[in-house]
Amino acid sequence: MKIIPVLDILNQTVVRGIAGQRETYQPIQSDLTRSSQPLDIAQALQDEFGFSEFYVADLDAILQQRLNLQLYQRLLEAGFTFLLDCGLHFAADSQPLSKMKGITIIAGLETLESPQELKQLVQNWGAASTVFSLDLKQGKPVCNSSPDNSFAAIDDPLEIAKLSLQQGVTQMILLDLAHVGTGQGTGTETLCRTLRTCHPALKLITGGGIHSREDLLVQAEQGADAVLVASALHDGRLERETILSLP
Repeated sequence: MKIIPVLDILNQTVVRGIAGQRETYQPIQSDLTRSSQPLDIAQALQDEFGFSEFYVADLDAILQQRLNLQLYQRLLEAGFTFLLDCGLHFAADSQPLSKMKGITIIAGLETLESPQELKQLVQNWGAASTVFSLDLKQGKPVCNSSPDNSFAAIDDPLEIAKLSLQQGVTQMILLDLAHVGTGQGTGTETLCRTLRTCHPALKLITGGGIHSREDLLVQAEQGADAVLVASALHDGRLERETILSLP
């Protein structure tokens, strides 16, 4: 199983995300470093666990359409690669990132204008460098309310997943924002298991609410290929030996 550590960026600082309540996010407090600066956090996670690939949620871009381009470049220059959710609405919004080698683009259900924009992103970036994030809150899809967005007319997450696959998606994140930072599991276990059964070639990434090694093993049992983890890496619930011992 692959572990992908999370960097939630707000005001160019790594913050601790809890239950999707972004107005309450505070700079992260980590046992690994006193800093909350993204490059320092990434370096500390690499030093402790050996991580070199991250999931970056740029909340400055998601909330205010302000991409932290210089930060992305610094992370890349330090040798890190990352999956990047920067709140894309349209495929064309990703153009400033097109020459940054080492970024895998995330197309988030929360901000995408339509399935057609998702299809265009996959065509522009290639399926291997595009991940669709099926964003949920308490099990319900979180969608852009654009009148042309056919995603927004669908209540069933499984049907949204199927529609995204029709756009050429081969990699998918299942993320329930209500579970992020709670240590109560991801809440997407049934959806993950169903998608794994129906689409065995689909790469599935889960996360949010991971508390222990047992939580990680549950995700693997449900069919997850990789798991996003944040808080448990910083407060000592998941130690180096635990990460290295994962199958």
